[in-house]
Amino acid sequence: MVNSNNALAKSIVIAGDNWCPINCAQDSEDKGFMIDLAIEALALSDYQVTYVEVPWTRAVELASKGEVDAIVGAFKNDAPDFIYPQTPLLNISPNNLFTTQDNEWVYQNINSLNDVNIGVITGYDYGDKLNSYLFSKASAKVQQIYGNNTSSRNIQRLLKKRIDVLVETGPVFWYHAKKLNVLHQVKQVGSVSKSEPCYIAFSPFLPSSKDISIALDKGVEILRQQGRVKEIADYYGLPAKLYQ
Repeated sequence: MVNSNNALAKSIVIAGDNWCPINCAQDSEDKGFMIDLAIEALALSDYQVTYVEVPWTRAVELASKGEVDAIVGAFKNDAPDFIYPQTPLLNISPNNLFTTQDNEWVYQNINSLNDVNIGVITGYDYGDKLNSYLFSKASAKVQQIYGNNTSSRNIQRLLKKRIDVLVETGPVFWYHAKKLNVLHQVKQVGSVSKSEPCYIAFSPFLPSSKDISIALDKGVEILRQQGRVKEIADYYGLPAKLYQ
C-alpha cells in the first residue's frame, strides 16, 4: 500500500459501510478493493486517505453535508447530486438474488418477487427497476435492515428463514457467505438487471470534490497501466470482468 511522504499531503475522509471485498472493516489491515485502490491512486497527487466505517445512509448524509469528503461503493442513484469520477472502479450488479439451497423459487420477472419475502439494506440503490418495485405497494413483504455488518446479518436472516430471498451484489454476498462458512447452504437465483458502474463519489458540498475526483481518475489510470489495479483486484478475488 502506498502512502504519500509529503508533509503537505492533503487529508481526505472516505466513508461507507462494510461491503467487503469492495470496502471492508475500518480497523482491518485489508480495507477492500476500492479503498486500497483509492489510497494508492490519490497518494500520487499527494492526498492522504482516511477510511471510516459507518452505516450507509449515515455515510451519504455526512458527505452531503461536507463532513466527510466521499462515499465508497456508490451507484449514481445512491446520491445523484454527488461528484462522480469519469471512470467507475467496478461494474457490478446491485441486485443479484440469493436464497437457500432448499428453496425452489427462481426469479422469472419483477412480479415473481410477490411470492417471497425479500431482504434489503436501508438506503441502498438496487437499480431503477428494483427500486421502483421496493417502493411500490407490491413491496409489502420487503424487509429492510440498517446499521453495521448488514451483509452478514442478512445472510444469517436468510438461513434462519426470516427472509426468503436476499438482494445483494455478487462479490459481496459470496465473500460474506464464505466467511460465515455457509457456501454450501446458499445459491444465486437470478438478477433483476445488468451490471452498473460503481464509484467512489465525492461530496457536492465541498469545492475540493471536483479536483479530488480528477486526481482519482488520473491515479487509477496510472495504476492500471502499471498492472497494480489487477494486483489489488486479484488479492480480493475480483475477476477482471468487474473492473476492466
